[in-house]
Amino acid sequence: MAGIGFRLQKLLSGESYTDLIKAYLYSAVISTGPMLMVILALGVIKVAVTSWLSVEDGLFFMGMIIYVYAFSMIGVAPFLYIITRYLADRYYLKQMDSFTPTFITSLEIIFLLQIALAAPFIWGLPLVTSAKWILLTLYLFVSGIWIAMIFLSAAQNYLWIVGAYCLGAVVSMGCGFVLGRKNAMEGFLAGYCIGQGLTFFVLTVRVFLEFGYQKLHDFGFLFYAKRYPYLVLVGIFYYIGIWVDKFCFWFSPKGQSIVGKLFVFMDYDTPMFLAFLSIVPSMAFFLIRMETSFVRYYQAYYQSIRDRAGLGLIEARKNAIIDNLSEHFQKFVVFQGIISGLIIIFVYQIAEAFYLNPLQVGIFRIGILGAFAQMGFLMILNILFYFDFQKEAFFLTLLFCLCNAIFTIITINIGLPAYGFGFAAACFTVLFSGFLILDAKLKNLDYWTFMRQPILTPKFKLETEWVEAGEKSRGE
Repeated sequence: MAGIGFRLQKLLSGESYTDLIKAYLYSAVISTGPMLMVILALGVIKVAVTSWLSVEDGLFFMGMIIYVYAFSMIGVAPFLYIITRYLADRYYLKQMDSFTPTFITSLEIIFLLQIALAAPFIWGLPLVTSAKWILLTLYLFVSGIWIAMIFLSAAQNYLWIVGAYCLGAVVSMGCGFVLGRKNAMEGFLAGYCIGQGLTFFVLTVRVFLEFGYQKLHDFGFLFYAKRYPYLVLVGIFYYIGIWVDKFCFWFSPKGQSIVGKLFVFMDYDTPMFLAFLSIVPSMAFFLIRMETSFVRYYQAYYQSIRDRAGLGLIEARKNAIIDNLSEHFQKFVVFQGIISGLIIIFVYQIAEAFYLNPLQVGIFRIGILGAFAQMGFLMILNILFYFDFQKEAFFLTLLFCLCNAIFTIITINIGLPAYGFGFAAACFTVLFSGFLILDAKLKNLDYWTFMRQPILTPKFKLETEWVEAGEKSRGE
């Protein structure tokens, strides 16, 4: 995302406050993407659903949308970091012509796998056939949106991305209202599907316009799964970790069985989704300020190594990286701390606006603290990826997944007053662990940078030695 961040920073150089506001709004939409749009759209549609549908059908509709986003994210997860790494390497080598073929190939593979995973579950739901097809189509659209955003992180025109999300949210709400009044739950589902399909279509068009179309397929990213297995595991455990606390509540005795195999626990799900919105400003801050600033120092450090600079300069640039990260982490703590604190102070006013009950208010308050820690953990994870510390990233995501599951089960057994503390405790655990790991790695960055390089003898030198050895043996 640093590429988009650099382009958004041009708005910050403007003289008006309008440019400043636009820069942060654009970065907020781009960095949070579909999750922000779905929460806002669902919040508006929820009002209409409760007005025109029965309580059971309304809960069924909301549950299906949540399942679509949860399992599409998990289904795509094994590919996300592999594709990202592959594209980063192609970008570095100026091989931009491989972007579109990789996009097409990844969509084909992921769509086939997602159909195989989702179709049996969807066809087991007590829905009419047309609603099942709509739900499956929505599932594929959302999966495609996750993939498209990887490619568009290198895009030049960020306005298309912002426009795609906003247009999709507006159309989802508008079509949901119109079709929902005529065709009840199936209409709401179809309207929402149309909006998300439009977002996917616009993003896909932008990929083709941005990178052109040279050939149909590029399967190169698949070989990266063998080359970088930890990236596959990081994707799996991180995205399961995000949802595992919800799964624990859904399938516990506290879960609400909507119909068949569909379970939710809205008293937990709704406030946790709202808590996610509290870190949207920090997501924008990371994209437009922290990551772009860090990348400059990061590039300078490795450029000095490529230029065979002296140890003094290399050490100075390493220390500049550490100072830069320390400064921005401190800014994040203050910035997000103020935002989270204000939300907690005005929690009852916010709860009234979103129709939260007293149980949800308590969970929402704890969820805000958990989201605070989760954002810090996500920043650390991104920095580890820059330095290619894949094993450490895998350890942290595995720890996050296990802690979130174990702590959540413990809080469920404790009872109502402990709800939400499992997620918060897991986030603070990995945040603290991540800081220790990142600090240790950065202090010895020179060592890890040089010692991880392969020790190889140039091929031309080996061939010369073999020829000389052969001539010598023939002479003897």
